[in-house]
Amino acid sequence: MEKSHTRNYVVEELSWTEKELPQKERTKHVHSIHQYMGKYVPQLVDYFLKRDLKHCKFILDPFVGSGTTLVQCNTHGIPSIGIDVSQFNVMLSNVKVGEYDISILKRDLDDILAKTLLDNNTMLDKFIKKSGENKNPKTKSKYLKKWYTKEALEKLLCFRELIPNYHYQDVLKIILSRAARSSRMATHYELDFPKKPQIEDYFCHKHSRICHPTKNSMIFIKRYCKDTLRRIAEFQEIRKNVYTKAFAGNAMTFNFPKNISKIDGIITSPPYVGLIDYHEQHRYAYELFGLDDNSDTEIGRKQNGTSKKSVEQYKENITMVLKNISENVFDHKTGNIVIVVNDRLNLYQDIMNNAGLGISKRLKRRVDRRTGRRNTKFYEDVIIWNAKSK
Repeated sequence: MEKSHTRNYVVEELSWTEKELPQKERTKHVHSIHQYMGKYVPQLVDYFLKRDLKHCKFILDPFVGSGTTLVQCNTHGIPSIGIDVSQFNVMLSNVKVGEYDISILKRDLDDILAKTLLDNNTMLDKFIKKSGENKNPKTKSKYLKKWYTKEALEKLLCFRELIPNYHYQDVLKIILSRAARSSRMATHYELDFPKKPQIEDYFCHKHSRICHPTKNSMIFIKRYCKDTLRRIAEFQEIRKNVYTKAFAGNAMTFNFPKNISKIDGIITSPPYVGLIDYHEQHRYAYELFGLDDNSDTEIGRKQNGTSKKSVEQYKENITMVLKNISENVFDHKTGNIVIVVNDRLNLYQDIMNNAGLGISKRLKRRVDRRTGRRNTKFYEDVIIWNAKSK
């Protein structure tokens, strides 16, 4: 195996401060059409596409998450695919990289907004009864009934019932999901994983003032229709016509499409062991759209913790992902791999060795966390393997 060249000091050119990399750059165009906890900034992908991956002709992200890798590969004109066990993540990623007729999208958004703004009875009588649906959209979801006021939930459900009438249905689902996240009865500083419904005024740690529980969803539906249209239109201006797609599946056993025979670049940020339950952060979307819950196949789930057994299972699963790629589509003669991970338990030397790869180089970067109450600094490792070091 290759000897690992580790830099124990922080690589400053990968450790951007707020001043060096302001929020408007980190969240430009489609990168912020929906909140997603646990993603890397697009500039990190750019950095490696211009260096370690600069000669790659086809890129894979086996843990595609919110689609950051696919978006950036597309802007560089590099074909790419992503894989994820989460149906929501796949939908979000494909919405970001899709090609759109902006005039049709605007027409759809204007129309669905106008109908949703009507009083519920009028809207239901005119536009939903025709499809044979029950006049009053209902839900059996205990989650939705628990986390929303009656008024907020009614508008969310009405919007959902109208979606099948439009061309860009997945875009509308992402807008609705984003509005559902914001209109839960949750504190502003716990939107990722709220513990219980907030029904009384509270001191908000995010805004440093007294805030009120959210009771209305329509304000968010309107806001995100406008914002999503703007962001998608901005990306269409720079979008390249190259193959870019996210697939639903388990990267440990994924059967690659026949039209993808060789992949010579991988850049990804795998789940960190015992840190996040990825399905749970978008529970509202799963409940609204009836998406399949594949959380039992997540690697490194928070609820599994960091016990010795969980850590060994994590190592085995990540190794299986790399082996599946390596044995089926990876080009060992010219390929390069970049893995961004918090390797605080020093697992990746064994993982890379067990996958038959090893580590060519290891870097360290500082990350300034800026969301919610997680505003402390922490560090990430960048694990690099390249064919030239064999």
